[in-house]
Amino acid sequence: MHILSKKWLLLGLFVILFFVTRIPRLNNDTINPDGVNWHFRTEQFIVGLKFRQFERTYQHYHPGVTLMWISGVPIEFYKQLNPAEVVYSQFNFSTYDYIAKLSLVLVQFFLSLVTIYLLNRVLSVLYSKHSLLLSIVSVVLFSIEPFFIGNSRLYHLDILLALFLFDGLLFTILHLREFKWIYAVLSGLFLSLAFLTKTLGLGGILFYIIFGGLFAFKTYGKREALKYLFSVLAPFLIFTFLLFPALWVKPLEVIMELYKEGERVGVRKGHGQIILGEYTRDGGLFFYPLVLLMKVTPFLLAGVFIFTGLVARNNLIKKNNTILNLIKSVFKSTNLSNPVIYLSVLYLGYILVMTYPTKKLDRYMIPVFPYLSLISVLGFYSVRNYLNKYTLITLLAVSAIVFYTIPLANLYPYYFLYTSPVFGSSQNANSILAQKPFGIGIYDLKDFIRDNYAAVYGDEPKLGFIDIKPMKSIYSNSKIFDIREISSSKIDLLILGVNEEFPEKVLDSDIKWVKDKVLFINGLEYWRVYVKEN
Repeated sequence: MHILSKKWLLLGLFVILFFVTRIPRLNNDTINPDGVNWHFRTEQFIVGLKFRQFERTYQHYHPGVTLMWISGVPIEFYKQLNPAEVVYSQFNFSTYDYIAKLSLVLVQFFLSLVTIYLLNRVLSVLYSKHSLLLSIVSVVLFSIEPFFIGNSRLYHLDILLALFLFDGLLFTILHLREFKWIYAVLSGLFLSLAFLTKTLGLGGILFYIIFGGLFAFKTYGKREALKYLFSVLAPFLIFTFLLFPALWVKPLEVIMELYKEGERVGVRKGHGQIILGEYTRDGGLFFYPLVLLMKVTPFLLAGVFIFTGLVARNNLIKKNNTILNLIKSVFKSTNLSNPVIYLSVLYLGYILVMTYPTKKLDRYMIPVFPYLSLISVLGFYSVRNYLNKYTLITLLAVSAIVFYTIPLANLYPYYFLYTSPVFGSSQNANSILAQKPFGIGIYDLKDFIRDNYAAVYGDEPKLGFIDIKPMKSIYSNSKIFDIREISSSKIDLLILGVNEEFPEKVLDSDIKWVKDKVLFINGLEYWRVYVKEN
């Protein structure tokens, strides 16, 4: 088969894998509590646009502007076609949630194709014959990572940040190699979109200013360096201003609020985690290395270790070099021939920076997946010099079945719950780093309650939760209660998610609760249903 035909076949396979792992049950798998918030924020964003109340387009410190544009427009279009459905209710929420998530999936697909194109251009300097093949495989690899898929099915921000940031950096590499206004404008656009997705995305433009500026200064001189910097910074500022209408009316207030709230919530407030059975508000220095070991497949990590080992052997040990000298080597080439070093500085810096805030979540490592995938593929590509071609193909095929096909089949559709087989069973992994409920399987839980308790309590028993947002979206609001705030006497069933414990208000109550039934997901007691003790 002609090599070009093989690449088209691989691209076709990518398209199939992408949609097969994202579309089925997208309408009734998960309602994450943050997603419920983003539905409200998106609605307010569109209201602000329609009635020129532009200050209402600032809804959150993240700020999630891209998410609200991407999902808000099709949701508003659906509302215009269905005037009777303009108000969110338990009956139409799943439709709106599906529209929102499907919109995100389609944008992710487009961005993935852009990533393939950019990687091909970036890698062509080093791998002229195989750059397209390596580019497609790199995108395929992170796109079929179970945890990455799980996040891509959520109504959330992390996948958008990952793709906008990665593509923005690839555009800057092309721009630094050869000054072109189209590269400058697209670099500024994508880095702006990264920032407008999450404030952390500001790191992309700051990295370009500092590291890209140093490269341009070293390669082209001071005057040209300023030209390179402002050619990207200007589009970044323009697109940020144009796409974020709140900046049209209150620019300074919005910018200050973004980072004041980000510092309060992300740095000082923290986020509850259970690590090795102990509750903490700060996961500590080793939280993210643990997350990467647990949430990235051994296959991808093996390629990363191979690549890292070969780099260390060839550039540090044999040449008696240092890591600092290796980083400096990026400035020795006028065409930025080694993009991996450029990307490595950003992504390793990202991991280090993310270690500082007290608020730590496993999905905050999603932006690193495209980078890890690239160096993993380059690691396996290097192995071809040491192994027989057919032996290598056999090993890769078997590994793909073991590390991708099996978990994707077993976890369907809850890929968000993936844990590496290195940690053994899901129960073992959960005992090391506790899983959060996050609205996983909430539709299944609703059906589970109806099937098991309708005969006793009616079609909609009164339910008590710790986090009421997911179920409240698709259930009668008058029958959902927060068990941290109300008396236990008001509810028929008390439901705890995985790793949740009885709140003090319930423990102090005269009413005693006993576990009656359990909805298992991925081998975990994911939703425990309690009834009143007779």
